[in-house]
Amino acid sequence: MTILAVIIVIALFVAIFIKMSNIKESVDDLSRNDLYEIKKMVRELNEKAATRKDAKDIWDAIQDLSAKGVTTVVTGTPPQEEPKAEPAVTETMVAEAPVMHEEEITPPVTEEIIPEETEPEAAEIATEVTEVPQPVAEEVAEQEETIETEAESAPAYAAFTTERPFARMLGQTTPQPSGNSYDDRSFVEKLLSANTLSKIGIVTFVLGIAFFVKYAIDQDWINEIGRVGIGILTGAIIIGIAHKLKSKYHLFSSILVGGGISVLYITVTLAFQEYELFGQTPAFIMLIAITIFSVVLSLLYDRKELAIFSLLGGFASPLMVTTGAGNYIVLFSYILILNTGMLVLAFRKGWKVIGMIAYPLTLIFYAVWLLSGFKDEYRGAALFASLFFVQFYLLALIEHAREGSKITAFQAIIILSNNLLYYLALIYIFDDMYQIRGIITIGLAIINAVVLGIMYRRSNIDRNLLYMLIGVVMTFVSLAIPVQMNGHVITMFWAAETVILLWLWQKSRIQVFLAGFGIICGLVVVSYMMDIPHHYSLYADNPVNIIFNRIFVTGIVVLAACLINIFLLRKENDNSDSNISRISTALKYAALLLIYLIPFMELYYQLEFRVETEIYSSLFTPLAMATYTIVFIAILNVVFWKRSFHPKAVYGLLLAAAAGYTLLYPYFTTELRFDIYGSAEPDYSPAYFMVHLLSLPAIAVITTYLAQRARKLFPDKFTTLCWVLCILSFVTLSFEADHVAIMLFGRNGTYDHVLYDMHTFGYPILWGLMALILMVWGLKSKEVVLRKISLIAFGIIIVKFYALDIWQMSVAGRIISFVVLGAILLTVSFLQQKIKVLMKDDSEADENDNQE
Repeated sequence: MTILAVIIVIALFVAIFIKMSNIKESVDDLSRNDLYEIKKMVRELNEKAATRKDAKDIWDAIQDLSAKGVTTVVTGTPPQEEPKAEPAVTETMVAEAPVMHEEEITPPVTEEIIPEETEPEAAEIATEVTEVPQPVAEEVAEQEETIETEAESAPAYAAFTTERPFARMLGQTTPQPSGNSYDDRSFVEKLLSANTLSKIGIVTFVLGIAFFVKYAIDQDWINEIGRVGIGILTGAIIIGIAHKLKSKYHLFSSILVGGGISVLYITVTLAFQEYELFGQTPAFIMLIAITIFSVVLSLLYDRKELAIFSLLGGFASPLMVTTGAGNYIVLFSYILILNTGMLVLAFRKGWKVIGMIAYPLTLIFYAVWLLSGFKDEYRGAALFASLFFVQFYLLALIEHAREGSKITAFQAIIILSNNLLYYLALIYIFDDMYQIRGIITIGLAIINAVVLGIMYRRSNIDRNLLYMLIGVVMTFVSLAIPVQMNGHVITMFWAAETVILLWLWQKSRIQVFLAGFGIICGLVVVSYMMDIPHHYSLYADNPVNIIFNRIFVTGIVVLAACLINIFLLRKENDNSDSNISRISTALKYAALLLIYLIPFMELYYQLEFRVETEIYSSLFTPLAMATYTIVFIAILNVVFWKRSFHPKAVYGLLLAAAAGYTLLYPYFTTELRFDIYGSAEPDYSPAYFMVHLLSLPAIAVITTYLAQRARKLFPDKFTTLCWVLCILSFVTLSFEADHVAIMLFGRNGTYDHVLYDMHTFGYPILWGLMALILMVWGLKSKEVVLRKISLIAFGIIIVKFYALDIWQMSVAGRIISFVVLGAILLTVSFLQQKIKVLMKDDSEADENDNQE
């Protein structure tokens, strides 16, 4: 297949040579055809153009109108015979026109319309029009005005035609035949201009050559050396043809040169890889020679495309002759020399695309070797990494200094990525030498600082480049100390650096400090998230100290830096920059999150490591975490009770927290309660269950806030919110009543009995008291919805009491339930009667006031 491909390529390029001859013949035919068309257009133009005789007839007609009495304004002379030195084109156009002699030319006539002020004098000259109708007179006047206007600016050919002669000759198309008539000559010319026969002939010839070469190889007429010779000869012929066509077909010739060079590359590669006619070194030298020859041709042709092709061929040469056991010193030396030559060429010619191609290709070659072939070549790897770093750093800086304009995206990408990749390469090379990481980082900071100092002295350097270099220097300085330390120290160092950068920005207003502040803040977040699983590992042999441990202290330092930055940003005017307000808001949310997470993670880790060690399933830790969360929300609500920025959003979050507490918290408490009071061998002591009592004040604060803000924030949804809050309160207090009853009376043998008694006569009493509170609250605040909820609750209590509970109670329980529930119902009835009297008195007082 390879041999067939080479044969086809050779045949194609031979066909190109033949094609060029056909193109030349076609061009000649086209020239002859175009000359015929031009002559035909000139002949038609002669037939349509006005002659001098026509112009004289028009002039005589105008004179006749004037003689008949039409007042005219004509200034000019009749057309005269042109001198004998008339241009050739004009002679051709009027060759058939009759010659006008001087005695035939009418003398100049000038008639003017006299203004109205001199109308009596004009009467002696002007002739009255008696027989010419008014429309005809107006039409003639318009024609005369047009003649006068055009006569002032008309070109020389205006007397013969209204179109420019050459515009007509070039723009007029040959009229198509109509009906069944057809021009045989036009069909032949069209066929020749389309080169239909040439294309068919080229395809036929190429296929014939390809079949012949394939047959010759199959019959062993052409051996390996002959095939290589044919390839080299074909490439040379193509380049020779391109050189011959260089003056007339510049672009096409450069494309042919690229094809010829590619044939040479492929031929040498096949001679080495497939036929093994020579060794690796001669093949590599030949490819280098081809690359140099290609570069010379790119200079000779002054074509960027050839330079790009030469660069790609230069990078492909090592791959073409590789055997899998190459010498990295030879490879990188070759790439270094290739880059130097091509970049110098690109700099002199202004071909930026050369650098855009050379940079990623160099990175790919070096990265592949470093990740797959590097072993212990520390010096060589570091040396070539440094040389490539300097080479492309100089490319970006020199290019920017030469242009003297704003820094381009390509220059910025080279500077930033070059520094980053060089730093990562050195860290990878010297991975075993942990102690020199700081030296590498400081070294890169010094290099960029020197570059910054040099560029700062030049007046034509873009300030954005200087800011970028400042950011690079600051980044490496920020990394110098942390890379020699543990992760948590790096996090604390960066957190402190954010404060310094923000303070420097406020003092200098240099935007690079603010940009560095944002970058370091992101690094702090990433570093802290990496530290948490490393230090709070549940699989460690020994637990960390309580509170006084590395990760807790790191969190406190990060929180302190965040709070200090918030304090510094308070000095900024809110209207100064929208970005500052967004940064301040983000820092506030980050601070709140840290205030919650730092104790949460410490508490969770210590409980899991110190309390749940010998217990199969953790029951206390989820309860403790839920209690901590609801208490934190309540404290936050109290602190920001009157300073909430988005009250509706805060209300929604608090309502969700209350609903989550009601749905999830009872599950945690009942599981732990049963383990302590219901099992024969409890894993926890009753003190652990007491922790849940801390959540009661918290949920009470949250519920109170929700109840007080419901009508103000959501007046249209007030009834729904009242129902939701009442249901949540009934459920929460019912579960808490079970907890209290078990804590007071429940033991291993009485656990179920206590719960049964509580559900039977305890719930009616509890719900009755809650309904009474709702009634009193509704009467006091005049909220009808609260009274409705209270009455519905009493209805549910009465149905439950008489339908279920009364038949299952003991005598003592029945007595207590009847007495308490009856007292509650009487109290509610009394309050209802009282409110009716008050409302009646108020209405009578209002009527009396209205009568007065």
